[in-house]
Amino acid sequence: MALSKTQSRRLGAILSVMFNEEAPDDIVKEVVEGGYVEKEGDKLRLTDKGNDERNRLSTLAGLNIKYQSERNAMKRKSLSANPEASIAHQKLP
Repeated sequence: MALSKTQSRRLGAILSVMFNEEAPDDIVKEVVEGGYVEKEGDKLRLTDKGNDERNRLSTLAGLNIKYQSERNAMKRKSLSANPEASIAHQKLP
């Protein structure tokens, strides 16, 4: 599914913050005012609402963009739910 112009701008701004990239001030201002990003001194950081929006818009766009810590947490959760999978995964064929 294609994102609207507004959704595309928002996702671009959120990803810019996520990857510490430059973004136009007006777009950053929109996501700060929307509660998706907060300023901590000179740094910008995603809020919980911003992470949720990133996940939602990424999914709508068919993307899978995660922080490494999120990927690791998903692996731990998967392995704790199915400990046999971790053992089977480690065995050589």
